[in-house]
Amino acid sequence: MMSPIRCFSAFLFGMLLTFNASAADSYVCVAELTTGFSFDGGKKKWKSADFRSEKKLVITRSKQKSHAWEAKEVGDSRPGATCEKDFNEAGNLFCSGVFDIRFNNRNLRFLYFYPIGYWSDGDKSGMSREGENTPALAIGKCSAA
Repeated sequence: MMSPIRCFSAFLFGMLLTFNASAADSYVCVAELTTGFSFDGGKKKWKSADFRSEKKLVITRSKQKSHAWEAKEVGDSRPGATCEKDFNEAGNLFCSGVFDIRFNNRNLRFLYFYPIGYWSDGDKSGMSREGENTPALAIGKCSAA
């Protein structure tokens, strides 16, 4: 059993980590698992797929007054998602755009959703070829930058 002093010290250390994470102005996020759907051109069918988890994102405070935060894929200067509001009382941030992000600054976990493909593919206008985009869902962890 831990002594009261050690218990309090561990609690205080945990609170400082939580405070530091929630006080950051930017986060680097790396996907651990990614799943989704891909198109098999030979069979002309969609199928479930596991993707390599190479997705890396940066979430930073927005320079635009209309948004609190923005998320970019590493290497891209344009935000793929913007977050109108700041973190809520539960530590959650909600961002949307070309992709959607849900991020919690207390446990530093994120959920990434890329919705383009399947429902938007194969239309008669020829704007998007069937299977050109693959919807995906990723989970991972972030760290304060």
